[in-house]
Amino acid sequence: MTRPIAYDATHLVSRLNCCATTGIDRVDLAYARHLVDSSRLACGVHYGIRNPHIFSRERVARLAQRVAQETDDGARSPDDWAKLRAWLLGTPRADSPDAPRPEKKSDARDLLRKIELRLAHDAPRAIPDSAIYLNVAQHGLEYPRLFDWLGRRPDVRAAFFVHDFLPLDYPEYFRRGYEARFRRRTETILRHASAIIVSSHAVAERVESEFVARGKRSIPIHVQPLASPLDWPAQIAIDRELADSCYFVVVSTLEPRKNHLMLLNVWRALASAVGEKPKLVLVGNPGWENEQIVDMLQRSAAIRPYVRWVAGLSAGALRKLVANARALLMPSFAEGYGLPIVEALSLGAPAIVSDIPVFREIAQGRAVFLSPIDGAGWRDAIGELSAADSSRRQEAVRDTRGFAPPSWDGYFAKVEEFLATL
Repeated sequence: MTRPIAYDATHLVSRLNCCATTGIDRVDLAYARHLVDSSRLACGVHYGIRNPHIFSRERVARLAQRVAQETDDGARSPDDWAKLRAWLLGTPRADSPDAPRPEKKSDARDLLRKIELRLAHDAPRAIPDSAIYLNVAQHGLEYPRLFDWLGRRPDVRAAFFVHDFLPLDYPEYFRRGYEARFRRRTETILRHASAIIVSSHAVAERVESEFVARGKRSIPIHVQPLASPLDWPAQIAIDRELADSCYFVVVSTLEPRKNHLMLLNVWRALASAVGEKPKLVLVGNPGWENEQIVDMLQRSAAIRPYVRWVAGLSAGALRKLVANARALLMPSFAEGYGLPIVEALSLGAPAIVSDIPVFREIAQGRAVFLSPIDGAGWRDAIGELSAADSSRRQEAVRDTRGFAPPSWDGYFAKVEEFLATL
């Protein structure tokens, strides 16, 4: 029997006004876009106090289309990308905006359409018998009563995408109180899950250890590496002028776990060194406990000429920015995956990344690996990759050609096969 799928659209609804996206946002959107084209999608689910609100397939499709449009268009105008590009090219008097502007303003008609997508109820309907409830974004799991309905529907199999357990393992990198909140999320998953989907073996092992530690019976865990949300023929993203410019890019929320502060201190050292000064573009939303990072960006005269922070770039602009960089940088202390690495390598851009197990796994050994606390090593690697004709950069470029990028078609084919076994 092929079970119909009830997709939890709660997180998708919450992102209607957010154009600067996170990795979880992009994965959730990828699932929504796939499911609306799948015959297995029966309905969407939005949590309610006692029972979930049920969305029609058509409404889920409109939600996915709207969120995809805002993600693809970005929050910044094409003129902002033109300014950033001019700054990277070294155009005299080029003026690139420094402060991120992740939110779009909506006119009255646009706002009404969003309210309708959020609040309007479809005709009364129910989750079909023997369905699979699919939760990708872990939205609201800290409120267990919102999921009590699963206990009243033993015919429904619940499948959760688990991105990581980092708030349990590294609470120091998250907001105060977030560990307890995330522990409640974890308990909801462990209580209701019939199956779990993860993107790396590193996370699968961590999930299995949590089941053992809590004395829970094991359940099926499916490991499938995520494809690039910037999936596009690499040659379309090549901009010859940008490719001749010396710059590096970081794509991540500004938060302590991502280790931006180390990179900014590396750039301070590079700024005072003899020779060409590489530029650095930080792409990401402002996160939490990042005061030191923001203070350095705003106050350091030494790095100001060489560093820009932006958010809300369109998918096309981000694709070009990453594809033409000397390298993507990702010095995180801990991660559950690393979509920017897959994005860069899929586009043929080298990546310098932390030497942690999950990055070794997803990069397929095709990146430059360094300890996240080896500032001197990062400084030297960035300096060596700054020259387009350097032997180390040529080697890094050759490495990207050996990367086998996951595809979304292949990804969802395997996920569908797994869900069919439940």
